[in-house]
Amino acid sequence: MGNSQIPNQFRYSAEMLAQYSIDALENASLLIDEADLLFQHGRLARSYYLAIAAIEEIGKSFLAFDALGRNLNDSAVTAKVRSSLESHSRKITAAFNASVISHSNLRDELEGIIGLMISLKQGREPSMYTDINYLDGKLYRPKDVVREVAARDCIRLARHCYAKTAEHQRKNEPTKRSANEDQFYGMKDRKVNDFFNTEDFWWYQISRMEQGENDLADSITLYQREYQNKGRTFRSDDT
Repeated sequence: MGNSQIPNQFRYSAEMLAQYSIDALENASLLIDEADLLFQHGRLARSYYLAIAAIEEIGKSFLAFDALGRNLNDSAVTAKVRSSLESHSRKITAAFNASVISHSNLRDELEGIIGLMISLKQGREPSMYTDINYLDGKLYRPKDVVREVAARDCIRLARHCYAKTAEHQRKNEPTKRSANEDQFYGMKDRKVNDFFNTEDFWWYQISRMEQGENDLADSITLYQREYQNKGRTFRSDDT
């Protein structure tokens, strides 16, 4: 919960972000349990929604933990941390970061996750609110749009993300970022999200990580130059 405006002089402290990360992960665990309870009672739409909320809390925890390695005195870093913690899309993406970092065989581990990660962003609102699709003139109700398998898979994903994020934070210190990395971090969300919501980019990122190249900033720069700007896709070149 944040105000629409924050004082220009506001900066996150390391103590605040560390506690924020702990509390968000704890809340995620409670949400997963509640989602599972609703699932057991056939409340599929609410179960699905709470599982997504848990995934967002996990992402929030990862983002706060990661920010501990940045220059917290930088106003651009402050603005980006805040916007990331308030962005549904960024939080869902961040919830999967620990899985991406920790696995050596990324293709096998993430084969089914990439598509699900993107679909979670699209399914969040329909799982909670009644709405009208003006293209086909149909009324959509949450209880009609969430299938049992989707709710079950979402809870499974939430548990997976929770376990990997908790393990990552337990075993690692926040990565110390360079001034150049913080400059990239300060890019506008819309531009960065264009990449995060592109499945082909994730396959390119996985390929780079399999080769030992883990720098996301470099991946975005190279993907934009070699593929996006040339109207090409990595997967067509990779097959």
